[in-house]
Amino acid sequence: MKNVAQLRGYKAKPVTRGETAQAKALPFPDLSLVFKIGMVLLLATLLVGCGGQSSGGKGPRFDGQTFRGSAKPVQGHRAEFVATARQPSKSITGATQAAAYQGKQYCINTFGTSDIDWIVGPDTPTSQLPVSESSLTLTGRCRDR
Repeated sequence: MKNVAQLRGYKAKPVTRGETAQAKALPFPDLSLVFKIGMVLLLATLLVGCGGQSSGGKGPRFDGQTFRGSAKPVQGHRAEFVATARQPSKSITGATQAAAYQGKQYCINTFGTSDIDWIVGPDTPTSQLPVSESSLTLTGRCRDR
């Protein structure tokens, strides 16, 4: 490395019209290329990560199936609810789990807890569950904290 005393006598070559000053090549690649490659890798990683979590926007799966369902309070008693899962013919086990899920969601949203005293719940024998062609119904009571 040259010291300051050696550089004092150095005169830069003047640039004339039509000429451009040439910069020395840097020992590392073009940063814009590195940035573009990095962004492509980041986006690909995000897409792969999100793709594995998707269930087609239809909600969670129970016994390999998706079920439409709901949970509503019993008239005049906010703690008591009726939870349903539609199309139990897909899977009675899955429909039972889906209705229990709806009941838990209702209690969490209403009382902040998933503690439930089931009247007709997921532990009820399959032969005693109220099932129609279109829905399976569970009933319970949310435990208030």
